[in-house]
Amino acid sequence: MAAVDDVHFLCMFSLSLESENRTPQKGRKVQFVSTTPHRLRKRLSDPSLRSDSDSELSPSDSGGEEEDDDDEEDRVNQSSTPSKPPATALYKTPAKKSKTAPEPPSQASLVEEYFEAHGSSKFLTSDRTLQRLHTPKLDRETLFRLLEGKPACYSAEIEKLHSSHHEHFNKWMLQLQLGYSVLLYGLGSKKALLEEFRVSLLCQEMHLVVNGFFPSITLKSILTALSAELLEHQGTFRNPADQLQYITTTLREQPDLHVYLLIHNIDGPMLRGEKTQNALGQLASLPNLHLVASIDHINAPLVWDQCKLSQFNWLWWECVCFQRYVEETSYENSLLVQQTGALALSSLTHVLRSLTANARGIFKLLVEFQLENKDNSSYTGLSFQDFYQRCREAFLVNSDLTLRTQLTEFRDHKLIRTRKGADGVEYLLVAVDTSTLTDFLEKEVE
Repeated sequence: MAAVDDVHFLCMFSLSLESENRTPQKGRKVQFVSTTPHRLRKRLSDPSLRSDSDSELSPSDSGGEEEDDDDEEDRVNQSSTPSKPPATALYKTPAKKSKTAPEPPSQASLVEEYFEAHGSSKFLTSDRTLQRLHTPKLDRETLFRLLEGKPACYSAEIEKLHSSHHEHFNKWMLQLQLGYSVLLYGLGSKKALLEEFRVSLLCQEMHLVVNGFFPSITLKSILTALSAELLEHQGTFRNPADQLQYITTTLREQPDLHVYLLIHNIDGPMLRGEKTQNALGQLASLPNLHLVASIDHINAPLVWDQCKLSQFNWLWWECVCFQRYVEETSYENSLLVQQTGALALSSLTHVLRSLTANARGIFKLLVEFQLENKDNSSYTGLSFQDFYQRCREAFLVNSDLTLRTQLTEFRDHKLIRTRKGADGVEYLLVAVDTSTLTDFLEKEVE
């Protein structure tokens, strides 16, 4: 019995030692010897894998051996199973939209909001205008005097650039003789350059200069200058089409007669019309009428379609001069200039000087009647029948057709306006302010 007790004691002692060897100590990592393949082994650092029991096994624990076996089995299974990837590596599905979140606006509502925002007529603009400046505006003469006294920047370089264009004068003349039309474009005024070309090469030739920037230039005035001054035609025409036909026929019948037409700003406001450009194109297509012109507007080529371009037969020359547009802008109002009637008066005087004596008398008669009724707030103009009667009594016209022809010329020069009243009667009104008309009459009397 003693021998059996000794064996039983030794077995219990070895079992206790074995339990102590399997139980991990605090502060140490658990290392397992696994039978799984090496590629599936992992060292786990999760605290949950550590042993939950630090106590020693007692001999009375009959199921201790089985629990140890189960624990080791679970640890082996955990070590053979690959660990989950970290949460940051997982794909996060978008969260469901909250029922309280606002829905995005539809396309129709966005369009309606846009037009509501931009359809209002109330726009906020800045009040920093020239009228709020304490410095009063200058008159036109003072402004020109101040600008002339200021030296131009890069004047030497501009003069050198201007003189370099003189080398092309002979080329332009040759191209005109070959049947082409010369068109100058580029930044800066080209009026001085074309004037030098005229003086140097066209003095001995029959030529006509047209200022296309003039606010009252018309096709009829150009055709009248060609027929009356250059071709020396005596008489009148019924309409510009008859004048154009006469000029075309005369130049074709006289092929040795060469006429040079020089137009400053062929893209001017009064020359951009379809009828005017068609007439100029017909003249340019004649073999013995040579056209030299300049343009300054950036959209000037849009005036001509393919038919007109074939008639003009342009050769484009880039002539950047950087010269000031002094004469081209002299007929326009400036925000820096105090608005007076001097500009309108000079234009009115210049236009009337080109008319006949009877035409000036007719216009003067209309101006006098309008000034007589300047204090009448209900004055809407002079009726055509009353005006015809007054002109007939003054021996200015002999028929209403003559008066209507003259009124058409006034209307082309934008000197008068015509309107029909409620009774269907045609009324005439001078489209100039009262102070300018008073100054005009004073000059006419002088």
